[in-house]
Amino acid sequence: MANRRVGVVLVAAVVVMLAMAGCLGKDKALQPTETSAQASERLEGLLREAFAQLPSDVTVDRRLRVNAVPCDAPSDGGPEGRVFAERNAEIIPPASGAWSVTEVLPILSEFWEQKGYKVITDERFGNQHRYTVQLADGYRLFIRTYDRDGSYDVAVGASSPCVWEFGTPDPQ
Repeated sequence: MANRRVGVVLVAAVVVMLAMAGCLGKDKALQPTETSAQASERLEGLLREAFAQLPSDVTVDRRLRVNAVPCDAPSDGGPEGRVFAERNAEIIPPASGAWSVTEVLPILSEFWEQKGYKVITDERFGNQHRYTVQLADGYRLFIRTYDRDGSYDVAVGASSPCVWEFGTPDPQ
């Protein structure tokens, strides 16, 4: 009878330990992150740094600026309810014609690779090119080029990893 009680106590202890481990694992997934405002600031800095690599007479037409888009299906395996920030701009060459937007891709790809960013997309198909790098902390920078029969459209942008809008799952 005593052995049976010891066995029951051991089983109960194991169940409690597993339940605690499960709760701790959940807590780990719910750790604080940057806020969406901090992520947005970081994107601005990354893009300023990238645009500084281009000739000074190049125009950057900022097209998209979102600060808190839901991470509906987070690719990082983390919990739902987080958001991400994104920026997107069109690069417009100088009117002088002394420089072409086709030079954006080689300039920025070399700069980002020298910084040690991981290339995750480098695709050329038809009249388009997609190039994306990822930083160690999950931020991504990208270039999209479109050849429209000799006239090129070039977009450069950035997105943050999924973050809690206010830095924690509970805004209080």
